[in-house]
Amino acid sequence: MRRVLPAVCLFFLSPIVGEMLLGATSIDAIGLIPMMALLYGGGTLLIREVVRRTRRGWCSILLLGAAYALLEEGLLDQMIFNGHYSGNYDMVHVTYVPFLGTGVFGLLSVLAVHGVWSVTVPIALMEGMVPDRADEPWLGRAGLAVTAALFGLGIVIVGGGTYSDTHFMAPWPELAGTAAAIVLLVVAVFRIRRPGPGRADRNAPRPLVAGAASLVLTSAFMIVLQANWWGVGAALAVAVVALALGLYWSRARGWGRPHVFALAAGATLTYVWDGFGQTPDEGSGGAINLAGHVLLAVASAVFLYVAAKRVRKRSGAERLGSGTA
Repeated sequence: MRRVLPAVCLFFLSPIVGEMLLGATSIDAIGLIPMMALLYGGGTLLIREVVRRTRRGWCSILLLGAAYALLEEGLLDQMIFNGHYSGNYDMVHVTYVPFLGTGVFGLLSVLAVHGVWSVTVPIALMEGMVPDRADEPWLGRAGLAVTAALFGLGIVIVGGGTYSDTHFMAPWPELAGTAAAIVLLVVAVFRIRRPGPGRADRNAPRPLVAGAASLVLTSAFMIVLQANWWGVGAALAVAVVALALGLYWSRARGWGRPHVFALAAGATLTYVWDGFGQTPDEGSGGAINLAGHVLLAVASAVFLYVAAKRVRKRSGAERLGSGTA
């Protein structure tokens, strides 16, 4: 059990970050987390295991996270095609593009929310908690089979349950296009080069600088992303800057796990403050929701503090061992 404990924790951490820390699920609906974990946690854990087993990097995780976003919101609950999916928002008809069959605002929202926060951030956080095992697989064949089965069960529950509730089915061209996009993203994962150590003639910034930049840029993304073309354009610009800066820094000398964890920590803190202003889709609002989010904010701070100490300790030991050698 101790060997697979990080995998079990990641299984539940993904929906906790993706739903509860975001503010979409209130604390009194925490009983839904095990069911949400079937899809969220199962998908995230499978993505992490595939990437680590094939020795690929964070770009691969982001691409597979985007594929997961399209699977959940495009093929299963079909939120990006159903304007009546929620009474709180309509992601289809604002910034609508006929060729896509949906709005750019909704598409950009789900790609960011799931690709970054539901998948990539939880993986980086959990690997920060166990830095000595961050680069190795956490599951054996039996664990992979169980995870795949749970993920498949999540697909059935979300897809079948949503259709039973909404009786909505998107037109086949939209579904076929979404499926094709998912396949292309998966293919791209295995076409990009495996990451290597930074060799550029420059030094990586301090992890604190990387974390601060992550907090500023992810916060800016959340603030400027509005349901209009100006907001979408501004959010896309912020996303491009963030990706370009991350690629630029990752190729510098000295870039390592402390920097990756710092990026995830900054993005986590953005969810902490942004969640206070969200109206939950599941559970109660008002004082109960506020108290629950305060509790989550405190728990997040403790988690980040403990993981940061472990990452720093592991990094120091690796530098000492390298210097001794």
